[in-house]
Amino acid sequence: MTQNNNSTTDIDRYWKFRAQNLPQSGFQNYVPVDAVEVKILDACNRACTFCVNEDYSGKQVNLFDSTLFLHSLFDWVDDPYEAEKPAALYLTGGEPLIALDEVEKIVRPVAERQIATRLVTNGTLLNKQRVSRLAEMGLTGVKVTYTSTESERLFKIVKGSHREDPQRLLDGIRRAKDAGLWTFVRIGIGRHNYDEVVKIYQLMRDIGVDVIQMKPWIASGLAAINSDELLLNPEELLTLFSQTAEAIGIEALQATKPELTVSCYPPARSFGYTVKDCANISKIYCEPSGNALICNFADEYLGSWRPEDGGLGAVVRRRREIYQQTIDEHGVASCPARFNWSEPQAVVSPVPTDWKKRKEGDINELPAGTNT
Repeated sequence: MTQNNNSTTDIDRYWKFRAQNLPQSGFQNYVPVDAVEVKILDACNRACTFCVNEDYSGKQVNLFDSTLFLHSLFDWVDDPYEAEKPAALYLTGGEPLIALDEVEKIVRPVAERQIATRLVTNGTLLNKQRVSRLAEMGLTGVKVTYTSTESERLFKIVKGSHREDPQRLLDGIRRAKDAGLWTFVRIGIGRHNYDEVVKIYQLMRDIGVDVIQMKPWIASGLAAINSDELLLNPEELLTLFSQTAEAIGIEALQATKPELTVSCYPPARSFGYTVKDCANISKIYCEPSGNALICNFADEYLGSWRPEDGGLGAVVRRRREIYQQTIDEHGVASCPARFNWSEPQAVVSPVPTDWKKRKEGDINELPAGTNT
């Protein structure tokens, strides 16, 4: 779908997030880039056993260079010879709300270009002041992972969690929705909560969130290390999605409010779900180190997003060059999500062995006042 990002009238500011506009399958035919995901820092205020990014509380901050990134991004946006352009920018971490000042440095100028922006957060810091500030800076939406309604279960899979976290997350989700932010809730599915999926779906439906996404945990990062205690096997997943579809009904599967989607699990389509086979098929994933990847699950390397290395424009061109080698009908062929229903293929464009090392001069400490 093409959206006029320069028009200021009759714009559906949420169009990029709507299920009917998502590329869902058949990815062997080239899918252009239309989004960028930025890992703004490595640090977090929790330590989730299911984190695909290997981030945790107490980890080195490794803050993203927002000035260099915006230079690279807008060079790409303003390039008259490049047809592929970003319609959305996503911020992830770590926990981005630890560094709210840095979030604003990126979101505000990007929003002024009429590019949709979404922040991925664990939800624990979505208090009234932060939500108000996110809305004021022009953020379009938030994405929150909600894994359990029970504190005791959270204690086992989210180190550093508090007894009040299940309710704290619900309150934050409501605040985001009330502030006019597109509110996207992901239910990460595994051994810890397979019997809560319907309950969580009903809870989020009643709150009135915009999207509920069901996504099995992926064996990447810390989730790979903890896979035995986290991941359901393929047969168990198939049974769960079948039973969940029956429990919530065909009307819910086809509803537009909230939209119910499944990500990274094609077999769910056979039960009537709207499925996006690959969550990252049209995104570029940018690390603080400067490296750009096809996604944060698979180690398919696209080069450096830094302007001195060619910037995002060069990354987009590199993606076109290796697309047919790395992508099949269901998305990134080397993605470990395939273990949930198939087998991943070998990595075609390996990430350099030192890809997670900091470059000299990267920031290790948060500037004063960022957590406000």
